[in-house]
Amino acid sequence: MPDRPLDLHLASTSPRRRELLAAAGLMFDLCTPGPEYADGGGDHDHGEVGDPVALSVARAERKARGAQAADPRVPVLGVDTVVDLDGEELGKPLDRSAAAAMLQRLAGRDHRVHTAHCLVSLADGRCAAELATAVVSCRQPTAAELARYLDGGEWRGKAGGYGIQDGTQSFLTLRSGSFDTVVGLHVAAVRRLLRSLGERA
Repeated sequence: MPDRPLDLHLASTSPRRRELLAAAGLMFDLCTPGPEYADGGGDHDHGEVGDPVALSVARAERKARGAQAADPRVPVLGVDTVVDLDGEELGKPLDRSAAAAMLQRLAGRDHRVHTAHCLVSLADGRCAAELATAVVSCRQPTAAELARYLDGGEWRGKAGGYGIQDGTQSFLTLRSGSFDTVVGLHVAAVRRLLRSLGERA
């Protein structure tokens, strides 16, 4: 990477978010995120309940504020993405059958994907946040299409049991909003947050 100052610390374990930031030319280091779910609140992949927007916003802030960053002068970005089907969050499936069930619920319908971003200055506690929302359409996949996607395993670790960018899926399309919002990080939102805290963007 070029020898220039960091723009941010990314408090995330997601390879997709790393790829999006790198492709955008933003300079970042990884750091350990804070807890992704509240104490006693349950595993957000398989049980935390509530309004999907509120859940994603709260998790993004927890990740950022609780992060372990090497340099407190560099802001920390926490991000959380949820799949919202009629006000219900579809989390990350535990196994292949759970992924199949989620995709069958989405089939033939539109749903929303919310990605919450929280940028925190650990030095002084300032915080800026932005929510990005996209609408995704899922047609009814054929049995062969669904089996091919599930067998490929790309659904693992992904909200709603899918990645819109996955090469083995052909039944999900973006209806409105930004593609990167669905992948898991809206680069334009991150740039705006950096500017709002007086950082380079």
